[in-house]
Amino acid sequence: MALAAAIGTFIEGYDSLLYGYFASILALHFFPPGDPTAALLNTFAIFAVGYVIRPLGGIVFGHVGDRLGRRSALAGSILLMAVATLGIGLLPTYATAGALAPALLLACRLVQGFSVGGEYVGANVFILEHARVGRSGRWVSSNQVAGYVGISAAGATSLLLARALGTADLTAWGWRIPFFAAVPLGLLGLYLRWRVPDSPVYAAGEVRTPAFPLAAALRRVPRGILLYGGWFAVVGLGGYLLHGYLASYLIKVVGLSPAQAFGANLVAVLTLAVGAVTGGFLVDRYRPATVGLISAIGIGVLVVPCFLLIQRGTVASAVLGQIPIAACLGVAATFGATLSLSLFPAEVRFTASGVAHNVTVTLFGSTAPLVSTWLIARTGSASAPAWYLAGMTLVGVTVAVVLLSAGRARVPVPWGPAAVSVRDR
Repeated sequence: MALAAAIGTFIEGYDSLLYGYFASILALHFFPPGDPTAALLNTFAIFAVGYVIRPLGGIVFGHVGDRLGRRSALAGSILLMAVATLGIGLLPTYATAGALAPALLLACRLVQGFSVGGEYVGANVFILEHARVGRSGRWVSSNQVAGYVGISAAGATSLLLARALGTADLTAWGWRIPFFAAVPLGLLGLYLRWRVPDSPVYAAGEVRTPAFPLAAALRRVPRGILLYGGWFAVVGLGGYLLHGYLASYLIKVVGLSPAQAFGANLVAVLTLAVGAVTGGFLVDRYRPATVGLISAIGIGVLVVPCFLLIQRGTVASAVLGQIPIAACLGVAATFGATLSLSLFPAEVRFTASGVAHNVTVTLFGSTAPLVSTWLIARTGSASAPAWYLAGMTLVGVTVAVVLLSAGRARVPVPWGPAAVSVRDR
């Protein structure tokens, strides 16, 4: 069950972050030559605009997931994601198609963003509703790990291609190869998802889903949506800085080669996975909101010194500077995933989680590369992105403190007669 749910998150991580890893190369192919900084900014702008549609995807797939079943929504999202990613690999460049090339790139990113809107949150909900008592954190951490492994696969593919082909061939045509892998991965994910039973929420037959889950969620759990969204504003910003921007940062700002940058960033993404597993054990063993609070403080305190270390310009400093940030973010991501059970009732859980997550990740996560590039250009400081994330952690600290003061330091329980509530440890 966990494999069927998490494989979509793996593909999401792989598909979406290929764009981030190849951003500097895509900028050369899809925009007019002459101004590399403007081309890179435009490339990251398409990355961000592609996520504008993500909340709509969260609403549509959330309604499908709450009304027709979690499995149906997850099957649809993975199919769309594979088609969009294959499309990027087949696109003509600016040299052959002119202005049509960036327009088609934007169209593919919009489809990717729409599909991702139902993927990550839906898989979290699906896994949490199957989880055994006292194992929610560990079970849902598998979905976080799948996403990070997918990102690692994108990074490893990029690294292998950079070493095997060299910069010239990778830039000319080799960048297309990893996008073609979307088809077999998507078909495998679709097959696995249709072979597992749907969430126990529907098997129990005790949930009356409202006709319009979004309206019901906004009316019934607005505070939960704000808390969930606030937490993922921090996780989304930190995550996209780490795996959506830092590879390009290491190349353009620090001065590493593409192979060195991809390798250093791959270590960081694997550390995210270790942090996510650690977070799963911690939230099952201790008060989850306390775990969340410590992870947010850790990010805020460590991010600026870590960026200063990264700027020393060696592979070792790039690796060592990213690891502490990644470890804290991994823990924070797993804690955030468990909030779906403790904040939202089953009948609107998919929709409420999807809206809260996708709106904040769109606003803060997907724009992280663009804003970071702009901040460095505007301030002249290579540490500007670190200060941006450090400031945002104040939101995460506030969310964790509110959850603690409201008695939300709780252990989520799986579906059953008391599914809409949680118990204190």
